[in-house]
Formats: sequence, C-alpha cells, structure tokens
Amino acid sequence: MATQFSEAELEFLRRPHIARAWFADIDLPSGRWRLHNGVGRKTVGGQEWRGVSDPGGGQLVSIGAVEDPRFGQAAKIDIVLAGVNVAFLRSVKDQGRQIEGRLADVYWCAFDQETQEVWPSGLKTMFPGFLSSPKISWSGIGSRTVLLTIESLWHSQNYPFGGKWTPADQRARFPGDKGLDYVGVKVQEIIRA
Repeated sequence: MATQFSEAELEFLRRPHIARAWFADIDLPSGRWRLHNGVGRKTVGGQEWRGVSDPGGGQLVSIGAVEDPRFGQAAKIDIVLAGVNVAFLRSVKDQGRQIEGRLADVYWCAFDQETQEVWPSGLKTMFPGFLSSPKISWSGIGSRTVLLTIESLWHSQNYPFGGKWTPADQRARFPGDKGLDYVGVKVQEIIRA
C-alpha cells in the first residue's frame, strides 16, 4: 500500500507543536491573489502569500471542512470573511458576476509553531476548484460577512438534464424509445390460473 507521506514528512509531523496553515490561490478580476488564513506575509513554495486574518483589526477568516460528498452532491469549501470594511463589501458586490467560475485552488502546509519552520515538502494540493458567486450579509453597522464557496470540478454536473419525464420528451431525446409510454397509466393485471 502506498503511503501518503514520506518518512521525512512523518518525522516532521511528529514534532510536538506542528500546525497547519491554509493557502488559497485565487484568480480574481483584479488579478491573482495568493492568500493564507494567518497574519502577515509568508513565502512558501517560492511565492509570497498574504495573510487575510487581522485579529487586531477585527477581520477573521473561517474555512469550513471539506466533507466527503454524498451521492448526487459535489464537494465544496466555504470560506467566510468576517469583519470586512464597507469598501471591500462594495467591491465584492460590484464584481460578483465576474468572480463566479474563476479558478481557486486550496493548499495546506505544515509548520513548526515554535521555530516558524515550514516543512520541507512545501504546499500540498488539497482542493482544486472554482469560485461560486459570493454571498454578502450584514447586520447594522458592525457585522459584515462575505461567504466565498470554492466548488469542485464536479459541482456543475449536479444539474438535471432539463427535460420532462413524458413519452414525447423521451422520444425527442432517444428517437423510437417507448420506455415512458406507460408512465402514469393505471395498469390492472388479471391472473388466470
């Protein structure tokens, strides 16, 4: 059985104070944004990533769990930005249609909290996906949030085909098919022995 981590990675992960950080590479209308869920700027994998959390300024980021999808459902990640300012809220509202469908890849990386050492393997791809239309909510003057959903490639495959379950629609899809001719017809079976 193949292992997910090498021996060097496992040795790093067994340290006493290892944490993970989330990274998102998002293609926005204003350009490519490389963000992480912490504070400040970090260089990982040869790229500079900007932190979007600012506990002192009141802006926090929540990243939802990626759950195994059920049948007929695609996986997604919800990212909530809380405490955003009015200018950012307006920019998201103005560019909502342009944001939808753009590339967004989510990575994770382990690091040692004591030494701030990033593990040698760099970023691990967690979830390649696409942005959905952002959702904005606010309450009064103090509570403003933006919800971004990163959907998997298969999310758009969850839509119905757009037809009706009638004999005419079935023949339009598959000429000569009589599979739906008796849908909705009461059938009475008489058994003779």
